[in-house]
Amino acid sequence: MQAIVSYRKSCRCCQSTNLVQILSLPDMPLHDQFITDELLGQEFKANLDIYVCLNCYTVQTQHDVDLSAYYEDYQYSVGHSKTATNFMEVIADSLLKKYFPNTHNLRVLEVGSGDGSQLLPFKQRGCEVLGYEPSASVAKIAEDRGIRTIQGLFDKNSVDKLPENFKHENVDIVITSYTFDHLPDPVEFLQAVKLILNPDRGLLVVEVHDIEKLLLRREYCLFQHEHSIYLSEMAAQTMLERQGYAIIDFDIVPESVRRANSLIFVATPHQSSFTSKKISSVDQPNLRMLGFYQSQSAQIQEGIHNLERLVDKLTQAGRKVAGYGAGGRGILTLAAMSNGNKLEYLVDKKPKGVGIYTSKSHVPVFGLEKLKESPVDDILVFSFGYMKEIQEDLEPFGYKAEQFYSMIDVTEGKVS
Repeated sequence: MQAIVSYRKSCRCCQSTNLVQILSLPDMPLHDQFITDELLGQEFKANLDIYVCLNCYTVQTQHDVDLSAYYEDYQYSVGHSKTATNFMEVIADSLLKKYFPNTHNLRVLEVGSGDGSQLLPFKQRGCEVLGYEPSASVAKIAEDRGIRTIQGLFDKNSVDKLPENFKHENVDIVITSYTFDHLPDPVEFLQAVKLILNPDRGLLVVEVHDIEKLLLRREYCLFQHEHSIYLSEMAAQTMLERQGYAIIDFDIVPESVRRANSLIFVATPHQSSFTSKKISSVDQPNLRMLGFYQSQSAQIQEGIHNLERLVDKLTQAGRKVAGYGAGGRGILTLAAMSNGNKLEYLVDKKPKGVGIYTSKSHVPVFGLEKLKESPVDDILVFSFGYMKEIQEDLEPFGYKAEQFYSMIDVTEGKVS
């Protein structure tokens, strides 16, 4: 894949030039890019450099990759997962019960709405829903499920494309899950949302990766060309305040229901009736120290070496190793390893196609049945947030708990 890369010289959030590089991962592919036989070796790869702004403490990239064609055929969805479905039910139920217990006919807009799985529980609870999704194929799936969806990338011009009842400060909830951190200009998005959000009671609900957890867990696979920013509670609060919002909730979903290192915040316009619930100023001292980021970068490099050592140890002992999780985590974890190609194959409950390989490491990808057809001795799980569900799914194939290795346990040095 050919893609245009452009570079910035200032913070995406506050425009400061006080940026310091904290991590570099060489020749990394896109996180959801799979290739076929004839395209092996022709996939997009570029150095992935990560910076921290010492003014607003937003961790970010300073390069943009033109992904318009890539997202047109983007197929990521977690709607098939029981864990994810439960999360979506809980967040819809919690938001409506906590903030709109006696209100009906609410309007809910989701940006990056995928196949409509998150909007479905809102619709089932009586809300009028609308999705905005860049992938044509996924948007069609949502439409077929009865979720009205606009196909396209959401930007400052998108407000004009909305139906009349979703314009002019008529929207009660704007929700976006693992999409806000993909936007090259998050400030522009926040400004656009204010044009459609009800100023008296509107809510913006955002789910992203928590940078503090990401660093402490050594989850380098979540540093991606597709991600522009990485937030902490402190950085999120600083950004939202600057754009005329107040964050009123960081705990709308209990930790036990969240997906891996999920950071969720609920914000409202400054003049809203909900501002009485405004969270007091958050301070995370370690995230204001450059030394913390440098130390965690070193730990990430050690985590990569831990994975390489485990794979070498198992394969040199004659054991066959497969990976579970043919998504961004799997692709990028393997891409940063020097021996990722030693895995027999990678499996997923819903692989993106037939006859495909991971980018850079070139590991073949199959559905779960491959584990039955060509058994392996060990399974390295990249989708560790779904470990219990994965073990239950593979138990009928004869796999036992001791055959599974959580990527996070390996990178943290808990397994050797």
